Amino acid sequence: MSSTLQDLVNRAVFYSTEVQTHFGALIADAEWEVDFSSDPHLTFTPADGAVLRTRPHLLGSESDREKTWLWGWENVNDFPDAIVGLSHEVRKFGAAEEVSELTTPELSLDEELALRLTLAAKEATHKWAHYPAAAGAGTTVWLLVDAAEIALPAPQVKVSVRALMQGLTQTTVTDHRAAIESYVAKRGIPTAELPEGGLRMLFADGSADLSFDDQRRISNCDLNAPLEGEAAEQFAAAAESTGTPAEAATASRTSGSASAPAAEETAAPAVPTPSAPAPTPTDEPSRTEPQPVEEPAAEAIPVAEPKPDEPAAEAADASHEQKQPENEQPRADESVQPAEAATPAEEEPAEEAKPKKKGLFSKLFGR
Repeated sequence: MSSTLQDLVNRAVFYSTEVQTHFGALIADAEWEVDFSSDPHLTFTPADGAVLRTRPHLLGSESDREKTWLWGWENVNDFPDAIVGLSHEVRKFGAAEEVSELTTPELSLDEELALRLTLAAKEATHKWAHYPAAAGAGTTVWLLVDAAEIALPAPQVKVSVRALMQGLTQTTVTDHRAAIESYVAKRGIPTAELPEGGLRMLFADGSADLSFDDQRRISNCDLNAPLEGEAAEQFAAAAESTGTPAEAATASRTSGSASAPAAEETAAPAVPTPSAPAPTPTDEPSRTEPQPVEEPAAEAIPVAEPKPDEPAAEAADASHEQKQPENEQPRADESVQPAEAATPAEEEPAEEAKPKKKGLFSKLFGR
C-alpha cells in the first residue's frame, strides 16, 4: 500500500513535535559544533559544561539562493557514508511507498517543504530529533540527530496536549484524527472512545478529551488533571489489559529510551537559534536563551482553526547540500555552523514597536 507525503507528515508531526521540544530543553543555552568527518558528531556544550555529544545524519539541504532542496543521497560534496547513509534509507523507503518527493534528487522549495520532507524522513527512519545548520552561501543543511539523552520520559497529559497544539501550527495536517492515532501508538498512550466520535487520551497524571469536526479536525480539547473518575477507571483497565500494573505504566519509556529525566510540566522551550559564527576558530560559538511558552489551559481548548499567522515552530530536520561553487561547499573535514536566527527582543517602549523575533524552538523546527 502506497503513501503520500501528506500521509507521512500526518503520522509524524505530533511525535516529532514532542521530541523536538524535549531536545530543545536539553540544548538550551548551549554552545555547539557540527563535524562532518568520518566520525560525525554534533556537540552541544551548555554553560554548566555537561557536554551532549550527538550523532548527526545529513538528510538534505535547502538553498535560499537557488530555491531548491537537494537530498543528501545525491551527495554532490562526496561526504562519507557515515554522513549520508541514512538519507539512502529514506530514498529506499520512498521508493517502496511510491512517494516521489523522497526519490527525486532536487525539488523546488516552498515555505514548508524542508519541514515536510524532514517529517517524512523521521517516519521512514524512526530518528525523531533534527537540527538545521547553516553551511554558508544561503544553504541550510538538515540533520537527523541520534543520542540516548533525547529519548522521551513517560507521557504526561500537559506535555502531550502541548505537542498537539504546537504540531498543528507547524505545517498542514489534513487528518487530525489519524495524526493523533499515530501519535498515541508511538507513545503508548491508552485511549477510550467518547460519544459522537470523540477520543480520550489517558495518562497517569490526567486525561485529555478530544472532539472532532466532520473533517476529522480537532475542534475542542478538555484537559483534566489529576486523573480521576471514569478516566482513572479506564486508565487502570488499560493497564490491566496489557498485563502491566498502572505504576509500571507510569514509569514506561518510549522505545530505545535511556534514563531520561522526567519532563514535569515542561514548557515548550523557545530557545533562540544560535547565530552562525564566522568560519574562524577564534569566533565565539553562538548561544541559546530559554523563552517561556504558555501552558495549555486546563479547560476546553478550541483548536479547529487553521494555522495561526505566526507559527510557533516547525519540526524540520532537512539537510540540503547546495550545488554551489567548489570553494563554497561544506567540506567533510569542516564544521558546519548553526543556522542564524534572531535572539528575543527585550522589552521596548510602546512607541518603538519591533517585529517579533524567532526563538530556538522555532529554528529547531526549521522556521
